[in-house]
Amino acid sequence: MRYVRRVRRLLALAALLPALAACGGESEPQSAPTTPESGPGTTTSPVTTDETTTEETTTEAAPPPEAPPGAPGSIAGYRSWTKLNDAPIPPREADPHNGTKNVYASKRRLGNGHFPAGTIVVKEATRPGADFIGLIAIMRKERGADPAHRDWVFVEYTRDAAGARFQEIASGAVCWSCHMGALGSDYVFTG
Repeated sequence: MRYVRRVRRLLALAALLPALAACGGESEPQSAPTTPESGPGTTTSPVTTDETTTEETTTEAAPPPEAPPGAPGSIAGYRSWTKLNDAPIPPREADPHNGTKNVYASKRRLGNGHFPAGTIVVKEATRPGADFIGLIAIMRKERGADPAHRDWVFVEYTRDAAGARFQEIASGAVCWSCHMGALGSDYVFTG
């Protein structure tokens, strides 16, 4: 109840500000002061109540995540998706996705162990001896796209340097022929 009264008083004061400015009060709005703790997009402004003056902090929303350069925009923010492996997957002999890998899915598996239509799975790999993601392999489950392979569409991208754009290097049969080894887990390798 006390909070409601304070809000009503603040609204009443706000309604009086234009009249006060016309009577010799300040006519130009002041810019909001910033504090050392304020970061980009953060401002503080004084808030007066009937008892005290405090500072209110406003933070702008962070920009939406972007896909890695050269990769499709549909995978933007994939690291916030469900991670399918408990620990990074180490490289193995004759590994087509050579490197230390993590796998993310945009949707959870259904009760039958398959992913629903619309799921995107992203496997990222840091190549041996590198400290950046050099490979991104993407599986998209599109209803009707490839019924013989549970409607998965496969594309693989690589790059040779941290600042470089990803380039497509493989897709289709070359990918799903290998993923036949993961048929029991809906074509998705996680270990």
